[in-house]
Amino acid sequence: MTELATSTLRTVGRGDAIAADFVVPYYLEDRKLRISVARVDDRLYAFDDLCTCAEEGCPLSGGLLTGTTIMCQCHGSRFDITTGAVMNGPATEALHVYEVQEVDGAVQIRA
Repeated sequence: MTELATSTLRTVGRGDAIAADFVVPYYLEDRKLRISVARVDDRLYAFDDLCTCAEEGCPLSGGLLTGTTIMCQCHGSRFDITTGAVMNGPATEALHVYEVQEVDGAVQIRA
């Protein structure tokens, strides 16, 4: 089941660092959390960067983004980045998705 994080918005980087149809990882030091941000059709999506398919997380930011589907480079699991839902395994656990917005050229995530 996906969750929307409830903490405050934080700026993680510049919006122009995320090109169309690309994924950029960010590390939130205080939360010890890796989050990816993707830009698809000029909209931003934020989700867990580590795939849920194995004990040792594989970075989804290195995977293949096709539309709003991202495929894990390690085991081939596919996720819908709009909801975090697993589309194909071996992963069985959904990704957490996060509120993300671009304000005055800065990417802000609620995490």
